Amino acid sequence: MKPVFTLAMLGLLACGLSACQPDNSQAKKSSPPAVTITTAPLSQRPLEARIGSLASIEAVNSPQVLAEVAGRVAAVAVDVGAQVKPGQLLLTLDPADLRNSKLAQDAEVARLGALADQQRRNVVRYRDLLTQGFISDAKMDELVAQQQAIEQQWAAAKAQAANSQRMVDKAQVRAPVAGAIDTRLVNVGEYVTVGKPLFTLASGGALRARFALSGREAASVKPGLLVRLETDGERLSSHISETRPAIDARNGMIEALAPLPADGPWRAGLAVHAEVVLAERQGLAAPQVAVIERPAGSTVYVVKGDHVEARRVRVGIRQDGWVELLDGVQPGETLAVDGAGFLTDKAKVKLAKPDKDKPGKEKTSKTEAKP
Repeated sequence: MKPVFTLAMLGLLACGLSACQPDNSQAKKSSPPAVTITTAPLSQRPLEARIGSLASIEAVNSPQVLAEVAGRVAAVAVDVGAQVKPGQLLLTLDPADLRNSKLAQDAEVARLGALADQQRRNVVRYRDLLTQGFISDAKMDELVAQQQAIEQQWAAAKAQAANSQRMVDKAQVRAPVAGAIDTRLVNVGEYVTVGKPLFTLASGGALRARFALSGREAASVKPGLLVRLETDGERLSSHISETRPAIDARNGMIEALAPLPADGPWRAGLAVHAEVVLAERQGLAAPQVAVIERPAGSTVYVVKGDHVEARRVRVGIRQDGWVELLDGVQPGETLAVDGAGFLTDKAKVKLAKPDKDKPGKEKTSKTEAKP
């Protein structure tokens, strides 16, 4: 009887254990929990297509002072920041070589002047001899031609001497216009050649912003576009006045200029942030976190009661955390925002609620912690 009793007890135990196990088929059939999300309605917003760049502020009239003669710098009369008047002395070059050249030209002028004077007296004397029949007409014509040639050489020598004096004067470099010395590019003792930049002047007056934009935007960048400029909390607005006609082959950029008022808060040489508004329009826009990049493309999730519907969309302007939706949705529809990245088509959702009890619970816990 004992074996039979033992088998019966084991059977009852096995049945009891099987009854305590969960029904796996039921677990498999249960749906996933709802995803907690926040939502935002779709509506029209003012949108701007913008591109940014770094701009430099420069004077509209900022001439460079160049060396017009070669020589060694003997003295510098002004430095950066000095205010100068037209004709004011800026720099002196050693004029020794130029003065020697001037002395040689003066000597040549004196020699040819003496020859011309002597030839004029010869023509007068030989003309008397011609009337007396002592010389021929051909000889007289030769003497007159020699006189004319010498006088032309004398005139050329005087012109060269005047040019030599001008070169001596150019050894004293003077300001072409009124303004301030922006940069000094030479030092005492340095030898400069003709055309060497010596100073840059900031002549005051109007300013402008110069900036470069991607060549991909060349077709869109045109005079009249709005430009916003900003640095250290100071802002100015202007419009593009001109652009370079071609894209720079070295960097693929196109250069543009925007005028600024002369009495503005900025000075030449300052670097500021520039933002060019390429287009302005009203459009449907969603928060950027609501647009999810899936392998199939940009996707948003439209809330339909307690579930969502996945929609493929085409995006346009991206601005300040908003993305323009060009198709796939309609005004007034509601999109999932926070939590959208965890959704799939037909997924169940529930709206997030603010935890109003959390501050109270923190306060209670602090109170209970007191002795």
